[in-house]
Amino acid sequence: MIGTITLNPAIDVILEVSNLKINHYNKVLNAHTTSGGKGINVSKAIRGYGRETIAVGFLGGGRGRMIEEELRGLGITTNFWHIEEKTRSNTIISDKKAGEHTLLSEPGPKITEYDLEMLKSIFYRVMSQCSAVTLSGSLPRGVPVNIYGDLISIAKERGVKTILNTSGEQFIKGLEKKPFLAKPDLRESNRVFGIKIDKERDAIKAAKEIVQRGAEIGVVSLEQEKDIIATRDEIWFAETDYHEIVNLIGAGDALIAGFAITLTEEGKNLEEAIKFSMACALASALREEEEFGSREEVEKCLQCVNVKRL
Repeated sequence: MIGTITLNPAIDVILEVSNLKINHYNKVLNAHTTSGGKGINVSKAIRGYGRETIAVGFLGGGRGRMIEEELRGLGITTNFWHIEEKTRSNTIISDKKAGEHTLLSEPGPKITEYDLEMLKSIFYRVMSQCSAVTLSGSLPRGVPVNIYGDLISIAKERGVKTILNTSGEQFIKGLEKKPFLAKPDLRESNRVFGIKIDKERDAIKAAKEIVQRGAEIGVVSLEQEKDIIATRDEIWFAETDYHEIVNLIGAGDALIAGFAITLTEEGKNLEEAIKFSMACALASALREEEEFGSREEVEKCLQCVNVKRL
């Protein structure tokens, strides 16, 4: 079983338009809603590949019930703590003509100290069922920046491999507890440790820094279809040669799902894990939805991934 934690989930409202014009009337061509939040996206990708997963985090109000019902309908086990305030919503504007996606993200509900203690209690129990867990995404109001570090410590006490994928101070604090794999979320500022990720050398420097700060594996995305992966002894470069991307929202979460899957499989070396994870990301990016839906989609994408040791 692979666990995921999403402290700030959301209902994603996807609006499709053609040639978005700012400060003008825009006609919506199509609209739909789905459960969102980085960890939830990871669980959906894991389940799409056919593996068992359990989603943990905070949910509130009618939106929270909608998310839980959707996940259970997909065959994902859930163990959320329900809070008083309602779960946030995100709005994603998909411009079909320009091929661009714009994300408007709400800050999230207020979390109390009691909510935090109950979440940690649930997390501790769930870890007895898991061999790996991903800790992803932003924090709602009231959650301290050291929360991911606390959860990593709990998971490691239970013998569970941890993957950290977040941004800002909570990423720095999480690294102090030495997760197995760590990948910064660069969507907001494209920076980590003060390094702006513009070129390959920037990504290599950042990935090395992640490892120096405690992770066994550091992953840094470069541009849209490339990643740098570092260990204490190796640097790897991975890219896809299929460039007809449909939707990059969720591709990073599919990459994390791929690493989580390979961490729980025997006999996979790092090169194979990187190639598989990149194939998961590509399979997600080729769909309008935020995640791929089958093992076959991932396997088709494996031939489009190139991995080399630098």
